[in-house]
Amino acid sequence: MEEIEQYEKPNKFDNFWLGLVLGTIIPPIASYGVYYWFNRTNSYFEFIQKLKTWGIQTEVFLWCVLPIAFVFALFYFLHYDRAAKGVVFPTMIYTIILLILDL
Repeated sequence: MEEIEQYEKPNKFDNFWLGLVLGTIIPPIASYGVYYWFNRTNSYFEFIQKLKTWGIQTEVFLWCVLPIAFVFALFYFLHYDRAAKGVVFPTMIYTIILLILDL
């Protein structure tokens, strides 16, 4: 008996580049959200300088990378494997940058 392979219709959201773009732009947007939530009087760069002075810059930016995990989980549970792979690369780059900043 012959087995017939089912053809899956490709999903337009299961795209490596979509995951790469989302993984790249979500942390800066989250960082600006943290700035807007906690400090509206100084400029964004003054806020970052204040975080450096307080010694919590890395911790705040680490929390800004966290939303990528939710995007990855969404792609994973929807079985968008290519998009999930695209999210992993910028996450690793941001993690390496945070490790370097922490040293």
